[in-house]
This record gives sequence, structure tokens and C-alpha cells, in this order.
Amino acid sequence: MIEFSAKTRVPVKMWVPDYELDAMAVEQVINVANHPEVSDHVALMPDAHGGFGVPIGCVFPTEGVVIPNAVGVDIGCGMQAVRTSIDFDPGMGQHFWDAWASEVNERIPTGFEAHRTADPAREHHWLFEMSLRADALQDTMLRKGPAQLGTLGGGNHFLEAQVDEEDAIWLMVHSGSRGTGNQLARYYHTLAVAETEKRGVKVAKDLASLSFDEQAAHDYMHDMNWGMAFARESRMWMIEQLVRALEAAIGIPVDRIDTFDCMHNYAEFDGPEDHGIVLHRKGATDAGASSIGIIPGSMGSTSYIVHGKGNLDSYASCSHGAGRKMGRNVAKKTFDVDLVNIELEDAATFTTITKGQLDEAPGAYKDIATVIGRQRDLIDIVHTLRPLRTVKGDSRAKDD
Repeated sequence: MIEFSAKTRVPVKMWVPDYELDAMAVEQVINVANHPEVSDHVALMPDAHGGFGVPIGCVFPTEGVVIPNAVGVDIGCGMQAVRTSIDFDPGMGQHFWDAWASEVNERIPTGFEAHRTADPAREHHWLFEMSLRADALQDTMLRKGPAQLGTLGGGNHFLEAQVDEEDAIWLMVHSGSRGTGNQLARYYHTLAVAETEKRGVKVAKDLASLSFDEQAAHDYMHDMNWGMAFARESRMWMIEQLVRALEAAIGIPVDRIDTFDCMHNYAEFDGPEDHGIVLHRKGATDAGASSIGIIPGSMGSTSYIVHGKGNLDSYASCSHGAGRKMGRNVAKKTFDVDLVNIELEDAATFTTITKGQLDEAPGAYKDIATVIGRQRDLIDIVHTLRPLRTVKGDSRAKDD
């Protein structure tokens, strides 16, 4: 753990050297640590980098308020992984994983796509029997939600088949709350800006907050929890399709041995609700002493199933991935698609990417082994997973 060098109202504890932080992340963490409603200290995970208002990989508590941008637009974004009953066989080569990926693409819409046909199981899912507190978005939830439940989206979201140290095949999903979660985040941020100005709190608009003295903060927590539930249910839906795709490719039933789910964009009350202490995690995974977390690498690099140590300096949190070291536009100009595909082949994966996915090239991310090594006081490794085949959507489809 490293203490941040800049002087701030509350301390900043980091698991990343400050010389590796991009300028945006430095400016944002200073703003967070100087926020008058942030308490105790700010924690920065080893995959930290600049985000929108708040760095990705940032954890901190507030007193009496919640900051929507400290959760972000992809409410409930997280990971789900299942260890299957199938062992990897060297005979499962390119043809096998091409067939699996083709079946996955038939079953799971990615990028800007959504389900094109109605399904009673989705249309009548219990999620859509709930009422959002944001009345203006209720119609959006009912209109778009069923079609987007069990869909991937784009950006850094992915579907992946992996193999562990004992040759067991795992299936993994990284996804969030799609369009409705995005609109909920933006709706409440707009309310937060107006309310913060009304309360006379002097902070950047990106760090506007909702006070629990007003109804909007309670409404946000309610609707955020809906977004978290949507994201979790969506991952469950996709895992089911990944399992079925593996059954189609291998020709025998596939059992699930272990299933883990974790989120990395959310806020929760730290203690009794009436105390009003809210812990925000933006791009950070719960690493409590009884928690199992999932830390994915970049495309072509290892992912990890980890057990948390409950370190209070990090608010019992750990990284949510490798973390970007290069912006998307820079990555598209830096990497060559043929060279990246050679790199993926050398990593013994069966994945190839298109030119439109260069912003997700492995070189655009930090080295996952280094990131894991910097948080050994936060986690223990349970499983190390080598990627076999990755399926991604259109990288432009980041928010919807």
C-alpha cells in the first residue's frame, strides 16, 4: 500500500505507483479526496485509471449522501464465472472453439443488438414487475429491458471459455445493466447536480451528490439496486447460454460445479442505513474475508478467481481487472490487427479480433500479473484461468 503524495482533505491509500496514474486519474482522485462529504480515506486499486468524474478502481465512503457518478453509468457491472464438469482436451482445437463461438453468437446478442423475438420468460421476469422510483424511466425499463436481458453490450464486456490449472473448462461473463442502468445513472446525476447546487456544496458537477435528507437519495438507492439485480440476472441468463453452447459443441450434457458472481460498480450502506454511511465502489470488487471475487485479465491473458482478505485499508476491496493503460482512440492508432492476432495465437488462444476491436487489444491494458502481484495483501488466488476463446461485441456499444 502506498500513500498518495499530494496533500488532500482526506488521505489516499493506493495499490498502484502514482507515476503509473494517468493525468486524468490524478486530477480526479484529488477532487474526490477533497470532497467535503467524503470521509475517512480514499482507496485506489492497482488497476486504477481515469474515468468520468471518479477514477475507475476507486473506493470511498460518504456521510449522509450518495454520489451517482461514484457508481457510474454501468450500474451493477460485474463478473460471473462457472466451472463446468468438462475437462479441456487438446483435440478441442480451432474448429471446436469456432463452432462454440458461432453457437454463442446465435444465442447471445452482442454490441448494439438485442433479442429480436419475444420470450415469455423474459417478458414476465420478476424484474419487470417492479416499479422504478424514477417514474420517467418506467416505460424505458418495460420497453427495452426484456429485449436486453441476457445480452452482452460492447466496450470491455466479454464472453469467454477458459481452462484452469486442473484442466477444467470455465465459462465467464463480464456485463452490466445495459440501457436502463445507463439512463438511471444519468437521470440521478442530473438530480444530484441541481440538489448539490441548492445545498450550496462547492464541488465539481461530476461529483454532485444526493442527500439522504431528501427523497431522491433513497430513490437512487432503490433504483440502483434494481440495476444491480438486472445486471446479475442478465449474467445468469448468458451463462446458461454459454453452457448450452458448450453442450452443442461437445455433444454431451454439461454440469456446473461452481458458480461465482461479483459486482464492481455499486454503492451500499456501510452499517445501519440510518447512519447514512455509504461505501462507493467504482471499478472495484468486494474482497471481504468471506468473499470470492473474479479478476479478469485482458483478452488473451489469464483471469483469476480470488478469495478476499478483508483488508480495511482498501475497504475490503480489490481490483476489477487489469485496468487500461491506453485510451481507446490511441489503441486503435497504435496496434495492427494482424500482429494482435499473432499475439493471441502465441498465447495459445483460439481467438481472433477484427480491426474494429483494436481498442480492446491486450496491449491496451496493464499486465494482469503485475496488477495481481500488487494486491497480495488484499487477496489470495484460488484459481488461475487461461483463455481459450473470447467473444466480444462492437466496441462502440459501451453505454447502451
